[in-house]
Amino acid sequence: MGSRRIRGNKKPVLTLGTPGTDQSADIISWSIENEEADSDVVTFEDAAAGGARQFFLRGSAIQSTDTTAFWRYVWENTGETEVPYTIAPHGNETPSSAEPHFVGTLTIGPKPKMGGEASTSSTSAFQFDFEFEIDGEPTLDDGAAG
Repeated sequence: MGSRRIRGNKKPVLTLGTPGTDQSADIISWSIENEEADSDVVTFEDAAAGGARQFFLRGSAIQSTDTTAFWRYVWENTGETEVPYTIAPHGNETPSSAEPHFVGTLTIGPKPKMGGEASTSSTSAFQFDFEFEIDGEPTLDDGAAG
């Protein structure tokens, strides 16, 4: 039997803020990524650890000006720091060792784009991309801490 796969049709949950508000209804895609951090000074500890890394929450979402929309949340909270987030890749409410959550704080990125291309389809929706800097490294919450 192979490893349990994470699937996009299980409604992965992304919550932001306090109290956490589920933003999943408007999210098309998301990923936690990291890259070499920009730094003018590298300490010996950074070098021994392989260099400093900056983590990001990146993705795309639909555009909506509804007061409860993710687009509106990003617009109204641009630049906010230490915003709590929880990502439940399996869509589970409580983290477990088999279905952990990723938690931490982040900074909301720049105001989202508004607009898109014309379409003759009534099902075509305008979208925007987002990028939020994660503070430090995401914590894998497996529920063991209680």
